[in-house]
Amino acid sequence: MFTVHGKPGRAADEASAPEIVEGGLFQSVGNLCFRSTYSDYLWKTSVSAPYRVIRVAAMTLISLLLLARSWRLFVRSSPDVAMVLAAMSIASWQFGTFRTIALLTLALLLTLAKQLASTPDVNSGHRAGGKGYEGEHIENTLEALRALIKTDNETPNGLKRLAYVEFDVHETGDGELMVLHDLHSVLAASQQFEINKDILAELARAGLQPEAPATSILAKLVQKAGAAGRGLYGDTAGLQSLTAPQLKRVHISGRQGVHVPTLEEFLRCCSEEGLQRSVAVEVKSIATDAGRARFVQLLTSYKQDFEQRQNPEVESQLYPPFASIAAISFPFFWAPSFGEFGSPAWRRWAVKFKQCHIPTRCCVWHALDLTRGG
Repeated sequence: MFTVHGKPGRAADEASAPEIVEGGLFQSVGNLCFRSTYSDYLWKTSVSAPYRVIRVAAMTLISLLLLARSWRLFVRSSPDVAMVLAAMSIASWQFGTFRTIALLTLALLLTLAKQLASTPDVNSGHRAGGKGYEGEHIENTLEALRALIKTDNETPNGLKRLAYVEFDVHETGDGELMVLHDLHSVLAASQQFEINKDILAELARAGLQPEAPATSILAKLVQKAGAAGRGLYGDTAGLQSLTAPQLKRVHISGRQGVHVPTLEEFLRCCSEEGLQRSVAVEVKSIATDAGRARFVQLLTSYKQDFEQRQNPEVESQLYPPFASIAAISFPFFWAPSFGEFGSPAWRRWAVKFKQCHIPTRCCVWHALDLTRGG
């Protein structure tokens, strides 16, 4: 079993986030595509459309939008940029600019489609196997994780639709790494229960108070705008406004004893239950250097533990792009946490991931390495 010594702390000189220089049109388009109802519809199409060709097409569109949203990742981090620019110059001289752009676009689409066709578009390990905040097990909880691993281990040849175990990580205001998708969903699912009365009142006094779900499209837009103004709405919002002990006091969906776990607890559970699948830890928001260092340390410790307990005589069930454990993220979440692509902060953390042999992959587009060229 892996252990990590020392607790993270927030120092005054590390409160500043990695430098962020991205903006303008690309950021506006990215926000429209990834932080609106359109993104939810596109994502659901990519994972639940009835035909695989439609799912792959949606995944390809998401990847193209990621390319437009975070183009610095491709321009700054790739050692092949000079070769591509040279090829474009030669092709433009030979075939003309318009035809060159058309050929490059077609080549990009075909490359993306080929890579995404091999990406699991159905994965029962998403959010540790939980299904939202209702049903038998709640997403991103230890209870859901234990049930998933137990079922997989007891099923001959394992669960067919389990490609890897994925869950989300945020850093709280006191520097702890917690496993949850977003604060708004947790509070909204838990606010109506008497068991949470005291802690929800405490959070409400701090401005963290979700509202009942809106029904109409206009009401939803107004509600989101109001929640955003309170720093509550959005995947990364609100976590810096509370501490891990406060979050731990919330009984999710009113279920006594079901709490938001820490990343250390989650990875320890994977080891203790004998998980044989790849682990994908999705970075949502890590705000301090102490949190970033702890994140790398926890993943490295789990990797070492997995290698020690792995039976070489048993056929591997790992997902190749992730190996035993990987850090994954969307580029627009990775940059605020580990630095804008190509910046000194990004390179510093890219080197640490490389030294520890921890893969860093883009969500959806798993062929894209977030620390390539670092």
